[in-house]
Amino acid sequence: MLPLLLLVFLGVWGCKSRFVPVTTIDDYFLESKVQVRMAVEDRAVLELVSRLSHVELQRLEGMFDPLNVSGALYELNLTRKSDDPELVVILEQANLISEMSAGSLNLFLGYLIESYGFHKLFPTPPTAAGIREVILPINRAEISFRSETAGVQLSADAYGISLWGIQEGYAADQVLGHLDLAGVTDAQVQVGQHFACGFSPDGLGWPVEVRHPKENRPLALLRVEDAGVATASIRDGAFTYRDESYHRHLNPRTGRPAGTLLSVTVVAPSCETAGGLARGIIMMNPDEGLALLNELPQVDGILVTPDGTVRMSDGMFVWLVE
Repeated sequence: MLPLLLLVFLGVWGCKSRFVPVTTIDDYFLESKVQVRMAVEDRAVLELVSRLSHVELQRLEGMFDPLNVSGALYELNLTRKSDDPELVVILEQANLISEMSAGSLNLFLGYLIESYGFHKLFPTPPTAAGIREVILPINRAEISFRSETAGVQLSADAYGISLWGIQEGYAADQVLGHLDLAGVTDAQVQVGQHFACGFSPDGLGWPVEVRHPKENRPLALLRVEDAGVATASIRDGAFTYRDESYHRHLNPRTGRPAGTLLSVTVVAPSCETAGGLARGIIMMNPDEGLALLNELPQVDGILVTPDGTVRMSDGMFVWLVE
């Protein structure tokens, strides 16, 4: 009888939050839609953490908005230096991912991305001459960290830092961290196609659907807990101009949209890392991208090649729902 009672107790204890309703709060971060999902019973707590999430998103939007003249990223691109401690840490992590991907993640694409007009209602790609004008400076640009002042310095020919794909993951991580500090541990924060997943109400992990990059159908369903997920895809910023398709993942060597992979989904310990790796790996060929995923600890991913072949890292099966 005792073992049976113990089993019942453990079952109930393990599912303590199973019946707590999950509330979804909608918000925005720069160009991305945000959804914060959390299991909270107390209405007052729900209202408090909702306000905390919104305030944090607004703060980070001010930091990353390239047009915000009082923002840290704007100041960095204007003066080519920054002593903002938070931005410096973000750039250190982004630079590390760039080194991991042998430069496939290039942080100096800000001016090139802007020249395509992805933020406009009717984007127009730059001319070949316009691309040639910025390619050389992009590939010459360097970033250095000043240990004596804990700051960062850009080389004189750096046109502009772009943290797109990284900033969304960082924002998701930060909001999730704020929820955790407020006592809300069962939560998931989605910023565009970036998911920061805390503990899940049922203990099975938060569902994350990966969609086919061309056919816009479900490709895989993941269950993720205490990790981040991000997808980089040819659907990101996609537009057609004169019967030619364009997307936001631009090859720093050619200035044109990358074409070696259709999409990359990465699961990593943080959403920021997942976003940076996804953005870098989509520039690589499938074999190189898969090798990098298998080399990095606690990192897995799904690659879709131009012919539609789906390739997965060795440990990806842990996250898949069969």
